[in-house]
Amino acid sequence: MKFYSELKAAVEAIQQLVFAAQKNERANSLKEVKRLCKEFGFITGMLKNSVAEGRKKK
Repeated sequence: MKFYSELKAAVEAIQQLVFAAQKNERANSLKEVKRLCKEFGFITGMLKNSVAEGRKKK
């Protein structure tokens, strides 16, 4: 069963890479949103309802 254990380890390694990539992408997206808000003068109150609507499950 060495082959199975190697595949299982590879899957776990890939899952960790995916998790790290998702975390990095979220962080970069947040930085971009903050940069754009600062550039265009948006404040939290202006975007609050838009963000809440985007989170609603349809």
